[in-house]
This record gives sequence, structure tokens and C-alpha cells, in this order.
Amino acid sequence: MSLGGDEMTSNGMVFTTWQRTGIALLLAGITWNASAHANTDIDSLIAATRAQDTEAVQALLADGVNVNGQQADGATALHWAAYRDDLNLANLLIKAGADLNKTNELGATPLFLAADNGSADMVKLLLESGANPNVPLQGGESPLMTAARTGNADAAQSLIEHGADVDVTEKRRDQSALMWAVAQGHNEAVAVLIQNGAELTTRSRVRPRLMHNDSTNGSQYDQGFIWNRGGYTPLLFAARHGNVEAGRLLVEAGATIDDRAPTGATALAIAVHSGHPEFVQFALAHGADPNDFGPGYAPLHIAVLRGDRASVNNLLARGADPNKRYEKGTPVRRASRDWYLMPHFVSATPFWLASYYQEPEIMQILVDGGADPNLTTLELWRPVFERAGAVGPPHIAGGFQTALQAAARGRHDRGRSNLSSATRDPDEDERITLEAVKLALELGIDINHADHVGNTALHTAAQRNHETVVRFLAEHGATLDIKNQSEQTPLALAKRAEAGRLARPDITRYPSGNSAQALRDLGAIDETEETTAENEQ
Repeated sequence: MSLGGDEMTSNGMVFTTWQRTGIALLLAGITWNASAHANTDIDSLIAATRAQDTEAVQALLADGVNVNGQQADGATALHWAAYRDDLNLANLLIKAGADLNKTNELGATPLFLAADNGSADMVKLLLESGANPNVPLQGGESPLMTAARTGNADAAQSLIEHGADVDVTEKRRDQSALMWAVAQGHNEAVAVLIQNGAELTTRSRVRPRLMHNDSTNGSQYDQGFIWNRGGYTPLLFAARHGNVEAGRLLVEAGATIDDRAPTGATALAIAVHSGHPEFVQFALAHGADPNDFGPGYAPLHIAVLRGDRASVNNLLARGADPNKRYEKGTPVRRASRDWYLMPHFVSATPFWLASYYQEPEIMQILVDGGADPNLTTLELWRPVFERAGAVGPPHIAGGFQTALQAAARGRHDRGRSNLSSATRDPDEDERITLEAVKLALELGIDINHADHVGNTALHTAAQRNHETVVRFLAEHGATLDIKNQSEQTPLALAKRAEAGRLARPDITRYPSGNSAQALRDLGAIDETEETTAENEQ
């Protein structure tokens, strides 16, 4: 999920899908049984128009058939002529007195269907014959919005010239024609709308949605909360969809490059979060603030989250602070693959995050850009929210972990849904972990630093059964028998992990090595065996 993710994926839903699908089904004849009604002149006219049988249509009109007769769903022969994009038949029907503004049961006029087809010629014919350009669907979608969505700039221009409201919004999310054109990448239509005075600062509806602090079930952070999504301007839609050309048109027309969503995220932050490095480069070149901290994190934190080396480089080149700590995580949908900053890593720097996400290249880029690799996370007290709604006692979230410890415990998949565990390769995970650990150690981070519960990087590597990491740390000076606050040595944790692995090999996906045996080989003291020996004596 990107911001507004997902917004970031959700705010990109730019038209009322059920209406469009419903209209297509109705016009396809799903609700019209031609064989049951073929004995009527009205059905014959509609059937002939649908079949594009010009001679039959002419004959029926000459016989005086009701040109405005409707089938069961409300569609007329002119609807079918517009749907088939048959200008000749449309002309015949109009001259015979067809009602240009007749709607079917979903509120669709022939003009809507012409716009939906992207047919500028049919749109022009209907407008010049007197069609009302502002008759909306039941959901509020106007013909101009439809033309913007389908992308025909000439059709949009004709609609505007005949009085279409450029700033009307649909009912569900209050989105405008300009937003739709931007989101769909129809930049010629974007230009037409801007040239005709479309409002640049209109915002989509802010709507509440249940979100979470963690993507997995059963976590201590597994509490839901209401997150206000939406509130996007056309420029924010451009950022969300990576539409650089639309962004350029909007900025040149007066849109503010540091425009922000109600969450506090600017267009730059949204572009980074949505994975659009080209838009990031564009925004920075047009003066976007690389250190904006409106949502509680900086664009650089998100660039690291996305593994976006190009944006990391661009942000640093424009003066992004490589040592800024983020103060607020981002929400996530349950069991999703959203890109989110975890709340329990609040106070992490970009370098710490790069270490946790096991991105050696980005780690090096950040250090070259001035990042201090020795900055730890800070002590941060937070209440535990239980799923039942009760607030538990305060605990430390964070806890003075070094970037080396982050690399040892990290996940290069960002923890994006526990569903990914089914396809993970534990041995490949270990290899990636080792590369990040090596670089962190090369940068001079204390190998024996203990966090707030007394764990070192070796404790973590042992518990994860990363034998190669255990051996590497030991070879470079890690203390083998250091105890954490629970009086556990790395070997004790390795043995516990080993027992769990042997007990449930079907569900525990550990690497193929043996960190417990590695520690024994390296000379770690097995206190359990010593105690047993003493008791036997």
C-alpha cells in the first residue's frame, strides 16, 4: 500500500465500476428477451438498430413506429445507435424525433455511451442535435467525466464547448473529470480540462476506513483504528499514479508541488510510497521539500522501505537528512502486501531501516550521503492494545538496537503479509542476512552491543538458526556466552529454536544449517549439559 495506498491502491479507483458493468450488460441484451417481444414495432426498431440494419430502421420509421420506445431496461434505439457508434443510424433516429436525453434505468443517455466509446464524432453529433451535456449517471458521473476517463480529448472539448460543467464530481468519492483523466493517464484530456478552467485544488472525499498497525493476526500491534483516506487533489492523483506529464501540466497551471493529503503526505511522499521514481525526480526538480515531515516520516524513510535506490540518490542529492528518525508508522490492511513503516520501529533512521530491510547497496549509498551507521533506535514507551480493546501496561517499543542488530533480525521482504512465508527460501534469507551483517560490521558498528533486553546480534542470529551469520560474528569478536536479561546465552536460544524446528518441521521454516552445533564447535558453554553433569556427580 502506498499512501492514501493502497491510498495508495484504493484512491486510484476512479469510476463507478458497477455502473459501467451494469450498462454494458443491459445494452448487451441481458435483460431484453428479443424473441418474447419481437412482435412489437418498438422491439423491432431496437432490434434493427442493434443489428445495424439501416434498411429495416428506415422502413420502420417510415411506418411511424415510436422512435422513443424503450426496452425493459429503458434503452431506446438511439442508445443502441450510440453504443454501436453508427452515425448514419443516429442521424436517422434524430431526424425522426429521437429523444436525445432519454435515460435507461442506470441514468445513461446516448451521449454517455458515445463518451464511453470515446467517439468524438458521435459526441459532436448528439451535442449539435441538442443533447444535454450535463445529464449524469445515477452515481453522478457526467458525460465529461466519462470522456475524461476514456481519454478522448476532442470529445471532452466538444462537451465543454456545449456547456459541460468541468468541475462536477461523482457522488461516491467526489472525484472530478480532471482527477479521472490524470489517474487514467489521458494527458491530452488533462490539458483540455486545464485549458478550460478545471479546478486544480478540488479534493476527493475524505472517507474513513478500518486499518491496522500490523499486517498479521495475533500481534501485540494487532489493533484496528480508523484511518481517513482520500482527500486527494489532481496533483496527488498524478503522484499516486506516477503520471509525470500530468504533474507537469498541473504545476505549470499553478498547482502547488508540496500539496499534501489529509494524512500530511505530500505529492513527493505519495510518489515515493507508490513506487514512482520518475515522479519523485520531477517533484524534486520543481522544488518539492525532500525533508517534509508532515505525516511523521520523511520521503527518505519511504524510499528505503521501497528499496528505491534511484529515489534514495535523488533525495540525498537534494539535501534529504540521512539521520532523521521517523516518528509515526503507516497503517496497513490485514494480511495485505502493503508497503508500510512498522510502528514498533519508530525512531529508526533511514540507515537503520536499510539494515533491517537488508539492502547493502542502499546502506552504502546512505553512508556515502552522510548517514551515521552507529545511531540506534531509541527507547520508546507505548501501551499494548489488546484485541479485546483493553489497554495493557507500557512496554518498550524500539529499545536501543544497532543497525547491526537490525540486519541480523531483519526481513528483506519487509514483512509484507505472512502469506509470503509459503514461498520463502530460508537459506536464501540467511544469505541475504549475512551480506547486510557483513557491511554493518565493516562500518564499525559494535558487535557486542546489547539492546534493552540484553540481546546482541549473536543472540538473534543463533535464534534464527543462521549458522553462517553465527560463525561470521564469532570470527569477528562476538562474545559467545554473553547473557541477556533473561539469563539466556546465544546457545540457549539456538537450542530452543532447534527443539521447535525438530518438533514441527512441517510448519517451521528454518535454514538448513545448525546454529546450536556451530556455537558448540566454536566453544560456547552449554550450561544445561554442565548442570546435568554436576547433578550426576
